[in-house]
Amino acid sequence: MRLFLALPVLVVVLAMVLEGPAPTQAAPEISSTFERIPDKLKEFGNTLEDKARAAIETIKQSDIPAKTRNWFSETYSKLKERLKTAFS
Repeated sequence: MRLFLALPVLVVVLAMVLEGPAPTQAAPEISSTFERIPDKLKEFGNTLEDKARAAIETIKQSDIPAKTRNWFSETYSKLKERLKTAFS
């Protein structure tokens, strides 16, 4: 569950960081190097976002959540029945 909460927060933070241009007050040769960094970070953020969305979609389309929910329901029903028979 923590992963489901952490991934969207990470995507939002990366989007906020990569959104605006970075102010540069360095020398011209250094500033040209620093001007490429936001582009690389933006590319990295977009790639990470695409991969995160693909992973979430794969999880949503799989049968794992339904199977897990059914298993918990069945286990709870069995436990409830055992407790009923034990205390009656």
